Amino acid sequence: MYSNFASIYDRLMQDMPYAGWINYLKRLFARHNIKPHRILDLGCGTGNVTIPLAEMGYRLTGLDLSPEMLAVAEEKARSKGLIVNWLCQDMRAMDMADLSFELVISMTDSLNYISTGDELLHVFKQVRNLLKDGGWFIFDLNSVYKLKEVFSDNVFTLLDDDIAYVWENNYDETCRTCYMDLTFFVKEADGRYRRFSEEHSETGYEINDIRELLNQAGLILQAVYEEETITAPQDTTERIYFVVRKE
Repeated sequence: MYSNFASIYDRLMQDMPYAGWINYLKRLFARHNIKPHRILDLGCGTGNVTIPLAEMGYRLTGLDLSPEMLAVAEEKARSKGLIVNWLCQDMRAMDMADLSFELVISMTDSLNYISTGDELLHVFKQVRNLLKDGGWFIFDLNSVYKLKEVFSDNVFTLLDDDIAYVWENNYDETCRTCYMDLTFFVKEADGRYRRFSEEHSETGYEINDIRELLNQAGLILQAVYEEETITAPQDTTERIYFVVRKE
């Protein structure tokens, strides 16, 4: 997963509002009096959130399962003269016994890739162990509504001069999981097109389910917001932010 995709990820995501998400994080920092020094970014991908935070002076560790995505992130950070600690690990089996953080973040629906409540509880427990007392955990999730009604069983396509994809979804109501099959066609230097496929899945979680899992992990849910607002999510909210604290 994200192996071949890593080379074109930033190209396809160039219209994503990363700057807005960073500014929103800053608003949450101010609203909840969060003053981190060390930050862990779970599911950091190519560093589109990690690197801007490092540019702001925070000490960043970025963790991702894909070595190809991390290689892109490292190259981008190095080009800016930034030092970021990149770790190739599964967030379900993190090994950072010598590290601790004032803040852990997980953005761009990375936690939707955790497919069961038991696995998500395990991630939350590991986050608690990595947080200093009084530390914070901020993450977002694609809502059940988005997976069921927006992604649904739809097919999405992109056709550009040098890249194209077909994205086919299958939503399973019983496990609230959207299975995604993506086929890419990328034009190479010799004019021929390289074809490759990726399979992804995202699982939806209700807010009360998240609250209960956090409680079981020894973490306290402080606030839940609709994307880039300080208001409660609505029935049609597509991305939900969770602000959590370790006492």
